[in-house]
Amino acid sequence: MKTETFAVGFLGTNCYLVYDGKDAVIIDPGAEAERILGRVAELDLKVRYIFLTHGHFDHTLAVREIADATGAPIVSTSGERARLLDEEISGHTMLRTREFIPLTADIEVTDGEEMTVGNMTFRFLLTPGHTEGSVCIFCEDTMFSGDTLFAGTCGRCDLIGGDIGQMLASLKRLYNLEGDFRILSGHGEETTLLREREENMYMTEAARR
Repeated sequence: MKTETFAVGFLGTNCYLVYDGKDAVIIDPGAEAERILGRVAELDLKVRYIFLTHGHFDHTLAVREIADATGAPIVSTSGERARLLDEEISGHTMLRTREFIPLTADIEVTDGEEMTVGNMTFRFLLTPGHTEGSVCIFCEDTMFSGDTLFAGTCGRCDLIGGDIGQMLASLKRLYNLEGDFRILSGHGEETTLLREREENMYMTEAARR
């Protein structure tokens, strides 16, 4: 499995291109579809799915263009269904230069569900707190944590659908996972689960609960 990171949009959202051979998925295409698709074409990849960790606008603005260009189904959770359809709860109302385009997931995954893409197997772990239907996505030794877990902190819980109690429960669930994982989050730098267990005050607080 290979991963490439694109920091896109004015919030610097991390979009990930994940591929093995010619099979690929795109995780959280938040903007700059042309740039992402250009890299897909350069590598001659087939995008099999578009995975969403959650439905905030900065993770989804390029979804429709990429889906139309590649034919890739959109994968999310039922907890994000309303957010993908609603301009206000998606946070899109803070934008003034882009028309809101409602989205509907072609596939809604459940907690613990796995999807196979070529030689890659992706597992979805429901981690509410930032939003109701947030997920972390695992493949091999890598966790794509969306806006649940960042280096040294966690996602904000004061937006529509956020809940600090659920966030701490989700962080405790991640804390209790066996072993270590490379963490590629929705914003900011790469980290590891071992490092966050030791240094992230939100995780240590969650672990005590």
